[in-house]
Amino acid sequence: MGKLILIRHGHTSLNIPGQEERLRGWLDVPLSNQGLKEAKETARIVATFSVRTIYSSDLTRAIQTSEIISRVVKAPVTPTPELRPWNLGVFAGQLIHQLLPFLHLLNKQPNAVAPGGESWNQFYERYSKRLVTLMKLAHESKDNIAAVAHVRNFLTAPTIVLGGDKSRVPVKGGPKTGSVYIIEKVGRTWRIKTDKLELVTLAKLQANN
Repeated sequence: MGKLILIRHGHTSLNIPGQEERLRGWLDVPLSNQGLKEAKETARIVATFSVRTIYSSDLTRAIQTSEIISRVVKAPVTPTPELRPWNLGVFAGQLIHQLLPFLHLLNKQPNAVAPGGESWNQFYERYSKRLVTLMKLAHESKDNIAAVAHVRNFLTAPTIVLGGDKSRVPVKGGPKTGSVYIIEKVGRTWRIKTDKLELVTLAKLQANN
């Protein structure tokens, strides 16, 4: 029984700490030099698992991360748009701290569509279907499967895996670029952990929201 290794892509020029961080969304920004180094470091972590294939968001920053990992673990990359982050349309590229009231509003009104983008429910349905499919595929495999996605996907993953309340998924924060989650089924229960093997609990994440 295999595991699903969920990977956040490396750093980009818009992943600036603090007040200057900008929302990436579906903007097709490439990895920065820091991001390229992070992807190599992440590849070393992923190489400790036997990975059969890598599924990746089809945005450039995720594909670049996947290709670097692929060269180390010798696994093919399959791009898939279902692993893209939440499409927030015209708000992509804007300062995140200025968008927080809008993001909270979209969480409270999950059918409201972001201008030029999609609603929270549309993103959640798209991503959750793909993530659950990959979880089952990994569980039924002898080897592990990797999936490269974005911070919004990471923020949402514990709710999907552990069966939480999707209205309480945080709208900011998340693990650093290049981070890894390990999703596996133990007995009848799905679990999600960091690459340090510390259990990621939904309660902790929701308490910080």
